Amino acid sequence: MSSSPADRTYAFGNWLIDCQRRELRHDNVTVPIGSRAFEILKKLAGSAGLLVTKDELIGSVWSGLAIEDNTLQVHISAVRKALGKDRDLLKTVSGRGYTLAGSWRSGHPDQSAAAMVSTPADSSFSSNLPNTRAPLIGREDCLSELAGLLSAYRAVTLVGPGGIGKTKLAIELARCVASTFDDSVALIELATLQDPALATSATARTLRLALNDKDVSAAGIAQAIGTRRLLLILDNCEHVIDAAAQIASAVLRYCPNVTVLATSREGLRIDGEYVATIPPLSVPRTDVRDPDLLLRESAVQLFVARTRASRAGFVPGAEDLSKIAAVCRRLDGIPLALEFAAARAANLGVDTVLLRLDRRFELLSSGRRDQLPRHQTLRATLDWSYDLLSPEEQRLLCWLAVAPAGFTLDAAIAMMDDVLSRADVIEILFNLVGKSLVSLDPSFEGRWRLLETTRAYALEKLAEAGFVEQAARRHAGFLRQLVAPLGGTSPASDEISRLAQEIGNVHAALDWAFAPGGDAALGIELTSGFVPVWMQLLSFVECSTRIEHALAHLSPELPCGPRLKAQLHVALGFALLNTTGTADRMKAALNIGLVLAEELSDLELQLKAVWTLWSYNLNSGQYDAAKDVGERYLAIALRTENPANETVGRRLIGAATHFYGAQEDARRELTLSLDHSAHGLTDGPNQMWFLLNQSVLAKAMLARVLLLQGKVAPSRSLAAECLQDAQREKDKLAIAYALRNAVCPIALMTHDLAGADQAISSLLELVTREGIAFWTSWTSCLKGQLLVLQSRHHEGVALLRSGLKARAENGWLMRNPEFLGTLAEGLLATGETAQALAAVENALNISRQGKQLWCLADLLRIKGEILLADTPLDLSRSELLFAEGLSVAREQQCRFYELKVAAAWARIMAGSDRQQTALDLVGPVSALFDREIDLPALAFARGLIASPGISVTTCAGDQPASCTCH
Repeated sequence: MSSSPADRTYAFGNWLIDCQRRELRHDNVTVPIGSRAFEILKKLAGSAGLLVTKDELIGSVWSGLAIEDNTLQVHISAVRKALGKDRDLLKTVSGRGYTLAGSWRSGHPDQSAAAMVSTPADSSFSSNLPNTRAPLIGREDCLSELAGLLSAYRAVTLVGPGGIGKTKLAIELARCVASTFDDSVALIELATLQDPALATSATARTLRLALNDKDVSAAGIAQAIGTRRLLLILDNCEHVIDAAAQIASAVLRYCPNVTVLATSREGLRIDGEYVATIPPLSVPRTDVRDPDLLLRESAVQLFVARTRASRAGFVPGAEDLSKIAAVCRRLDGIPLALEFAAARAANLGVDTVLLRLDRRFELLSSGRRDQLPRHQTLRATLDWSYDLLSPEEQRLLCWLAVAPAGFTLDAAIAMMDDVLSRADVIEILFNLVGKSLVSLDPSFEGRWRLLETTRAYALEKLAEAGFVEQAARRHAGFLRQLVAPLGGTSPASDEISRLAQEIGNVHAALDWAFAPGGDAALGIELTSGFVPVWMQLLSFVECSTRIEHALAHLSPELPCGPRLKAQLHVALGFALLNTTGTADRMKAALNIGLVLAEELSDLELQLKAVWTLWSYNLNSGQYDAAKDVGERYLAIALRTENPANETVGRRLIGAATHFYGAQEDARRELTLSLDHSAHGLTDGPNQMWFLLNQSVLAKAMLARVLLLQGKVAPSRSLAAECLQDAQREKDKLAIAYALRNAVCPIALMTHDLAGADQAISSLLELVTREGIAFWTSWTSCLKGQLLVLQSRHHEGVALLRSGLKARAENGWLMRNPEFLGTLAEGLLATGETAQALAAVENALNISRQGKQLWCLADLLRIKGEILLADTPLDLSRSELLFAEGLSVAREQQCRFYELKVAAAWARIMAGSDRQQTALDLVGPVSALFDREIDLPALAFARGLIASPGISVTTCAGDQPASCTCH
């Protein structure tokens, strides 16, 4: 009598596929395999080695269901895992399907295989899932993924910290897949057991197995279940983990139609187990404010739903939702904690809950009498997990709690180096991860963290044990050692992101160090060591605040020498240079630092101080002083052994000289600086936390010089090149400098309005994102200039005024004459002639007082045009100003402004029947510009040249000084 496909067996070597019992056996031992995976294996074995396509497999195993290829691949992997060392029997035919190698013989089932099964389960048992249910919020994707895992693996363990919702998820998952198990689902509740030995009897009792006392064992339970189809849920295994593992392992071995679903704070560690870590609910990012976006996050949804359940009609407004989002973040998206908080919010209000979260263990409890004792308060939930730890695990957990920003393996080892070996720390840390008390930080490889609630609990335990001071000191000492190799120098780019992760920990360490009972000396050293990191991250306000705090704790009793004091003062000066309204404090700090550095004969520290003073003078528009300080820097640089210092010195002199108005001298110094860069001599500045790519800065300044010398195309090209260099290096501050000093102004000066708009928008986005507050006034002025050029005069004037006001408050006058000149032009266009004249007069005064002479010629032109508009019949005053402007431009060899002034003057002449004189004025200078260059002044000059009856006077360039061509 032939057997039906459902009764057939397939045998090959030591393998047997028993379709009746739905078992895969190897050497007569049952191998765990999921139901879908078994169906795949049966289909392949029955195909006698022929190809089975993917569509055929899906149609056979998932009849009528639409699934994706990756679902099939998951179950194919499960088949290979079950085959173990013979996994290569299952062959993939690329793009088509699969075959099962070997001569699989079809036959009748071996009845003896059932000999091991003794007593069947009582048929009266079906399911004991609780009837009451609440909506499971935010777990839809998780349920779908877990359902797929249950069909691929015969043992799935849901792990996660207390309160994550493992039990609720397991029960809801069981409801979703119950039909697959003929609605036979057994929930074994282990939470109330005090003795692990009672786990087997509790399981047998729940399943209503008729077992003698001597048979109440894991193997006895498995034999009693036999071939029955069943989903066995072992809930809350962590405190009886060994007993639960024995039950699950026996069931997998002897019961081919049983799948085990376990919940635990750690995995069972048995063969065939898939450990699924349950994530917290999603919480909003800190920058999200939109109510609709906040309500999309599952943690917020749960909080609102549970609050509404206790307070009917609760409808949170936008402000409430922002506070609820903050609560959700503080509670790490843990459902149980959120439910506790929501219950309190229903009575006390969201404000009160948020304010009292620092005392969360007093605040958060369920108030429900049907909860397990360990779920009635937040503290009880954590007590349950903590009490299951060994003393060594408890110690490490508590000591790691002093690190609010997480920790690395090296940090954990350093914290325990006096009591535990490196190997012990690694093992204990991995145990804590496995027990869901420590989690891997997904945002940065090689870091771990404690959930905020777990950390708060561990800190309480640390305080109870009297180890807070010892742990905080050890942690601060580790951080000091971490930054000690920097030696006050800038970290390499690949170190920045790693060290940036420690900022929160440094905050905590410094707060402890400078508090009563702390260690101020350790705090001062840590502050000094971390300065380069703050600098690289552009955290200038934080840096200056921390340094001032450290300096306030300096005293003769502390072992901090003059070098450390000098370093802190110089660093404070640099940090204050990059913040707002701090000029007096900056200069005071730098003066102290420079005096100390000179007493110590510390040339590198002197260079830092002098460089910062140069930057201050440049930013405040004192270009004569900046030039002198730049020369002082170069003199010190030439005494050092680092050729890169000369590179910086040449650039400082070149930049100051450019704004001073000596363009050819500036070009020479900047070219020398770039020559050093080309020969690889620019590594040194990084050792001085200058932060800035010296090549980018030199190119940006040289691009400006080239424009003023009339070399428009090379200027544009070099500006684009320096921006690309900065972008390639992903150097945010260098990008900002390239945009501010070259790309934006050159686009504005050459009337490339589209390019200017794009560059200014990029600069504004960058300084806003990075929080470089004092640069906001720069972007306001640049945008105001653009608006004036776009004939949006009123908007431009308003923006220029606000930007100039902010710059005046901060003491920054750099390029203010240029901005004031554009403001005057905007005011003139709006008919406010008197105010326009006042603005340009102010610009001229600042220009002459601070030796900001680079744009003096253009300011004289602007004043001439304003006077012409005010008294159009009196040309004399305007022409005198134009003549002076032309003289200044020629003296500075500034062809760009020479062209603009000449065009303005020629326009008057052409309008007063002096066309030939006008042409003689503008023709020679316009001929110096490439024909493809398109500027408004060039367009006028070329139009004038093209006028009939006018000839152009040329100049070879070697005429006497009286020649008007020069």
